Amino acid sequence: MTLTLRAFPLMILSTLLALGCTGKPPASTPPLPQVAVAQPLARDVVDTVELDGTVAPSASVNLVARVSGYLQSAPFAEGQVVKQGQLLFVIEPEPYLQAVKLNQAKLEQARAEYQRQQTLIKENATAQSSVESALSNQQQAEANLRLAQINLDYTSVRAPFDGVIGKRTIDIGNYVGASPGGTTLATLQRLRPVYVNFAINERDLLQLRTAQGSQSKAGVGSLKVRVALQGEAEPSAQGVLDFIDNNLSAATGTLSLRATFENRDLHLIPGLYSKVLIDVGKPHPGLLLPINAVLSDQLGSYVYIVDNDTKVARRDVKLGVQVGQQREIAQGLMASDRVITEGLSSVGPGQKVNVKTGNLPPAS
Repeated sequence: MTLTLRAFPLMILSTLLALGCTGKPPASTPPLPQVAVAQPLARDVVDTVELDGTVAPSASVNLVARVSGYLQSAPFAEGQVVKQGQLLFVIEPEPYLQAVKLNQAKLEQARAEYQRQQTLIKENATAQSSVESALSNQQQAEANLRLAQINLDYTSVRAPFDGVIGKRTIDIGNYVGASPGGTTLATLQRLRPVYVNFAINERDLLQLRTAQGSQSKAGVGSLKVRVALQGEAEPSAQGVLDFIDNNLSAATGTLSLRATFENRDLHLIPGLYSKVLIDVGKPHPGLLLPINAVLSDQLGSYVYIVDNDTKVARRDVKLGVQVGQQREIAQGLMASDRVITEGLSSVGPGQKVNVKTGNLPPAS
């Protein structure tokens, strides 16, 4: 029994040593996440009002058959630019040409009869009422000839202004003009210049008026307006404000405005959505960061910076204008802060990181 008790501690020690030999080695420390940081880019910026707009033609007209007949030809290319006065459609002219000839003959007959009645009245060989009736017939014949000539002219449908012609709605050989108001043949739109219609809310309107002057029509004809279409990082066209409505909509709380653009390359097509940018005020110093470095949550916009201990810290910021692919940081950041620009998805506040320093590209 004594030998058994003395051996018991040795058995325990052997068991512990055996367990130690079969245990796993301690886990190694994971590497620190790597991030790229850069200091904000300091440059002068201008406050900008950003609005939603829609491109519209500066003029649009439905080309209508004003006389009836078979459509004889359409000598134009659909979707192409046409010039003012260019022949676009021809409606069978022969019946109207013959109507002109018929009314011309009737006019000559009426003139001859009137001259004959004038001669007879001098000889006291006819009544004054006959002379007056002959004069009336001559005037009616003149009017009928003019109407016949007008109808003949209507068989040629021409462009009323320079523009882009759409798809024709009627094929060659079809009968047109029988419906009330005529038959629409195609639509012509003037796209040089082109309009962009947009609306401004009361707050932005007051800011714009303060910058341009207190007059309600301040800026019309002189205020520069830039637009960017969907997918365009930079404005692709610059125009001029040419219309401000005189009444704020009670339903939407906005005021309608319009800008005109030369659109020489026909880049702006009616119906396209456009982002409208209007500069407000004078240039002022600002700090810019890439758009993808600015995050947001239910508390607002923020950025991640790296402090002197290489730990991540959150900085709540107030955003300013967008300049190309960069955004102005109006409040919450200093020029010396090291802002994380890459690796944002793998870090959080208080976490130590491995820093890779970079430089921000120049703002556009």
